[in-house]
Amino acid sequence: MSELGNATNTLANFRSLAAEVRAGFSKMKEISGELRIVGGYIESKDALEAYRSLCIPVRRAYRETDRVSFVRVLRLLRELERPDFVERLRTLESAYEHVREDLTSSTILNGQPLSHKVVFDAWLDAAIFGSFAGKDRAYRALLNDCGKAVEGVAVRITEAIGERMLELDEVVALYLAEGE
Repeated sequence: MSELGNATNTLANFRSLAAEVRAGFSKMKEISGELRIVGGYIESKDALEAYRSLCIPVRRAYRETDRVSFVRVLRLLRELERPDFVERLRTLESAYEHVREDLTSSTILNGQPLSHKVVFDAWLDAAIFGSFAGKDRAYRALLNDCGKAVEGVAVRITEAIGERMLELDEVVALYLAEGE
C-alpha cells in the first residue's frame, strides 16, 4: 500500500474511533437521568460501567504507540502541509496539550499526592478489561484508598480526550471528503 494509502487508512480508522466516541457520549446522556446517591455522592450509575464504551476509543487515541493515536493523526495531518489546516491543527494541539498537562499533575487525597496519570491508566484498564486477569485491581484499590474523587479525575480526562478527538475528527473529515 502506498504512503498516501496508509495515511488515508489511518485517518479513516480514526474517524471510526470518533464515531465510537459520539456513540459513547450519546450513551452517557441516556443514562444521566438515572440518579442515585451512593456513599454520599450523586451518581448516575456505576461510572466505570457507564463509561466503558467511551473508554475503548479514548484509550486508543491516548496511547501514543497506537497507529490511530491523537498525536499520530495530528502529526499526519500536519505532514500533509495543508495551509488551510495549519491554524486549526495548532489550536487542536494546544487543546490536547492541556489534557496532557492534566495527566502530569496530581491531586492531594487523604494527605497524599495522587498522580492523574496513574488514576487514568488504572481507570482505562478497569473499564476496558474489567476483572479479567485482575486488570481492575489498581483502580479498585484507588477507589478504596481515595474514594469517589478518583472517578472525578478519570471522568474529566476521559471526556476531555473524547472531546478533542471529535474536534480533530472534523479536520479528518474535511481532508477525506476532499479526497473522494
